[in-house]
Amino acid sequence: MSYRDDTPITEDDVSKLDKEISVGNVDQVAFQVAAWLREKMYGSDVREALAQWTLFNAKITEYLINSNEAFKVDTNRVKKDLIARQTQVESRQTDLEDAFKTVIANATKDSEVILARSSTRYGDFKTVDDRIEYIEQLLGTYVPSGFTVTIKHNQNRNPNVKVRYYEYALGTEPDGIGLGPKGSFGGTNNVDVPATVEYKDANTVLVHLPTNYRLTGAPIFEQDKWRLIDGYKALSFDLGTVDTTAAIKGNSGNSTSQDNNVVTAPQNLQATAINDTTEKLIWE
Repeated sequence: MSYRDDTPITEDDVSKLDKEISVGNVDQVAFQVAAWLREKMYGSDVREALAQWTLFNAKITEYLINSNEAFKVDTNRVKKDLIARQTQVESRQTDLEDAFKTVIANATKDSEVILARSSTRYGDFKTVDDRIEYIEQLLGTYVPSGFTVTIKHNQNRNPNVKVRYYEYALGTEPDGIGLGPKGSFGGTNNVDVPATVEYKDANTVLVHLPTNYRLTGAPIFEQDKWRLIDGYKALSFDLGTVDTTAAIKGNSGNSTSQDNNVVTAPQNLQATAINDTTEKLIWE
């Protein structure tokens, strides 16, 4: 460091710095201000160099903030464009599928297949596949088979089990608390889930649920119930009054599994939420 420069910093010098910053010559400005700090002989010039360094940093910070905000705006714009594009593509895809189904339906000559598209209760379907898909959707929603939840409750009894499904409960919103879809604050889509309960032993239950409610992970006992949370989706298992300490100890023994076999109900199974109306609805 050598104090050899006795020339003052002029307004013209400062103006040149501003021009360099305006065109993005950050290195040039930094080198100039650093040279002033190292070489100016008089304190007033050194203080001016420090002032210019402060302003220089403030301008760079402002640039970074503005660039970040601009990036956010561009990202949101691209996101909206993608969503709009997806909606357009899905709409065209739906139209194409409907047109294809119409062609397939009109191409069928077999009278038995034509009759198979018709339902006395739910009317006509364009294709047999549509009707089969409809039946499968009902099976996946109402028949407690295909998804099994194992709960190690440690209550030394065979408890009644009530299952509820809900979405966007507090703390499960993907974008943060209170940032779920409009109208979903505190939870939405609350429904009772049909369940068949098998008592493996006095401390373990196997809860068979419809495949449409299949979630990943394992249920955990919290406060008063067992909860299986998968993203913004959740299943709640109510076993009535429980010994909290014993229930928490069983958390490591809880699990889920996929089972594509149809579950039948022997005498030791507790069947819920499947009535004659549901059975007729499925098979008609």
